[in-house]
Amino acid sequence: MSLLDQLVDSTALKINRSVDFDHFRGIERVGDVRSIPLDLKGFAASFATVALKSCAIHLQQTFPRILQGTYRSSGAIVAFAMDEAVSAALNGVPMRLPAVMLSRGSAACEVLESRANLFAIINFDVVDARDWPGRPDGAMLIPTHAAQLDALRSVTRDIFTLASRPGAFAESHMIENLEESLLQAVDRVMQSVPEIAGRRSNLTQYLTLVRRLDEYLAFNASRTLYSADIASELGVSVRTLHNAVTSIRGMSLHRYVRLKRLWNVRQQLALGSSATVIKSIALANGFWHMGEFGSLYRTTFGETPQQTLAAARDRLG
Repeated sequence: MSLLDQLVDSTALKINRSVDFDHFRGIERVGDVRSIPLDLKGFAASFATVALKSCAIHLQQTFPRILQGTYRSSGAIVAFAMDEAVSAALNGVPMRLPAVMLSRGSAACEVLESRANLFAIINFDVVDARDWPGRPDGAMLIPTHAAQLDALRSVTRDIFTLASRPGAFAESHMIENLEESLLQAVDRVMQSVPEIAGRRSNLTQYLTLVRRLDEYLAFNASRTLYSADIASELGVSVRTLHNAVTSIRGMSLHRYVRLKRLWNVRQQLALGSSATVIKSIALANGFWHMGEFGSLYRTTFGETPQQTLAAARDRLG
C-alpha cells in the first residue's frame, strides 16, 4: 500500500483522488501546467496537500503523461521521487536517482513520464540566504547523495502521516518545527551536490524546437501535415525535428503528431455538445480512416470516442 493510500483527510491535509483524467484536470494546480496522457488504462491519480507556515507540500501519484507548463514560485520549488521506481525526464534530461528537481522564479518545464510515479513537490515562499544552487527563472535536476535524499523523503513521509491524524498540528509551534526540519533536510540535499556535468547544448535547442512544433500543430490542427512540410516550415531538417521530438517527448515525430491530434479530438468530445458529430471532429483533425481512428483512440485512452462523448454529456446534463 502506497503512502497516499494510507492517508485520510483532516483539518491539515486535503486529498483528491481522481477516478478519471477529466476529474484530474480540475485539481492539477501546481503551477500553470497541463497534462497529455500517454496511457489512460487503469487511470488512478491522487493528489494530497499540506500547508505549513511558509511552504506547501504536495504528494502526487501520477500517470504516464507529457506535462507542459510553467512552475512559478516566489522562492523555490523542490520536487523528488518518493521511491526508487521512477521514470521521468525534465526538459529532455532523464531523472537518474539520487536527484531532485529545483525550480526558481518562473520556469518553463517539459516533463515526460513513461510510467506512473509518486512525487513530492514542495513550494517554498522564501529561500533567501540558503545558498541553494540553480539559476533565476529556470529548472534543473540536481544530483545529490542517496542518504540525504532518503532523509528528505523520511521527513516528508512523517509530515504527511502526522497531518493525517485528528487534531493534527494542534500543539504549539508544531508547524514551525516541522517546516524547519524540512528546510534542514533540503539544505543537506543541496549541500551534498556533486559536481554537475555540463548539459548538451543541443537539448536547449531541441526544447525550443519542440515548443515551436506545438504552436505549429495547434495553428494547423485541421490540415493534413507531412513531416517534410513541418520541418521546412520550422526551418530544420526532418532528422533534426525527429531527434528533437525523440529527445524531449520520448517518441517519434509521427507518433507525437498523431497523439496531439487524438488529444485534440478528445478535448472536443469532452465538451459534450449535443451537436457533436464524432466523424466530423475526427476528419477535422486529420483522421480520414474511421476504423483506424477508433482503434487508435481506444488504445490511447482506454475507451471509445462514443464512450467519451456519452460520459461528457452525462456529466454536463
